[in-house]
Amino acid sequence: MNTKENQIQLLRAEEHDKPVIRNLMQYYQYDTTEYNNEDPSPFGLFDYNYLDHYWTDHGKETEGRVAYIIKIRGNLAGFAMVNNFSVINCDSNAKTIAEFFIMRKWRKQGIGRNVALRIFDTHMGGWEVKQEKENLIAQKFWESVVKQYTNGRYNKQESYEPKWDGPIIYFNKQ
Repeated sequence: MNTKENQIQLLRAEEHDKPVIRNLMQYYQYDTTEYNNEDPSPFGLFDYNYLDHYWTDHGKETEGRVAYIIKIRGNLAGFAMVNNFSVINCDSNAKTIAEFFIMRKWRKQGIGRNVALRIFDTHMGGWEVKQEKENLIAQKFWESVVKQYTNGRYNKQESYEPKWDGPIIYFNKQ
């Protein structure tokens, strides 16, 4: 590992970390308005209805929810959220990247790639990575990461509403 990789921490978020993720979620959701045209609430906040589910027994055990905090040299750099809400592999063991956020100052430095690969290594089985149809940057990023991770052994298909509206990359990690 190089020096930067040694400084990247991928920490499983505990319930006491929920306010940190809720706060970072505002930046993430603001960034995504460029693609999804969502507006904040009348209070100026973006809602994320599923955050609490990451720390309930049902969320953890049945829905496979796991949240991570990403730090660089001890400073907050983003978060990632995983669940088992699969569109293609309707197998309860399939994992999906539900949300993935790296703060702008840390982007284009290999940090997102490093974190994504470590998350894939953490969870065995089938994987799906869904991207918003309008977010071409995310599509390019995820295809590159998955191609590297799987040595090109992955599939990609377009999905349409109501399940998902955009490309889905899927692969199996044994």
